[in-house]
Amino acid sequence: MATSARRAYGFGRADEATHPDSIRATLAEFLSTFVFVFAGEGSFLALDKLYWDTAAHTGTNTPGGLVLVALAHALALFAAVSAAINISGGHVNPAVTFAALIGGRISVIRAVYYWIAQLLGAILACLLLRLTTNGLFKIKPDTVELYVPE
Repeated sequence: MATSARRAYGFGRADEATHPDSIRATLAEFLSTFVFVFAGEGSFLALDKLYWDTAAHTGTNTPGGLVLVALAHALALFAAVSAAINISGGHVNPAVTFAALIGGRISVIRAVYYWIAQLLGAILACLLLRLTTNGLFKIKPDTVELYVPE
C-alpha cells in the first residue's frame, strides 16, 4: 500500500520573499507567460492578416484557421513550459498556480509572486504585440475587430 505525503500548507518563510531562488522562479514565470502569450496571440494576428478575406470576413473562422491557431498555441505552451519547468514548475497559467497552492506544493508568498509575474508577462506581451503590429486590432465599444487597411 502506497503512502501519500502530507500536504504542507504555509504562508512561507520570511526570507523567501528575497531569496534568489524565488526571484529566479518568478522571472521564469514572467518570461514563460510572455513567450506563450506573444507567440500564441501573435500567430492569431499573423494568420488573420495573411488570410483575411475582406468580402466574407473569414480570417481564422475557417476550420483550417482554427487548427493552425490551436497548433500555434500548443507549440507556444510547450516552449513556455519546457523553458520554466526546472526553475519554477512551468505553471504559465494563474489557475495552475492556484491549484499548486491548494495542493500544498508552493507557499502563499511564492503563489502571489507567480501571479504577479504571470499577469505582468501577459500584459507586456500584449503591449509589445500592439506596438509591433502597429495597432492591428482596433477596440471599439461593444466590439473587437481586426483592422484591415484599404
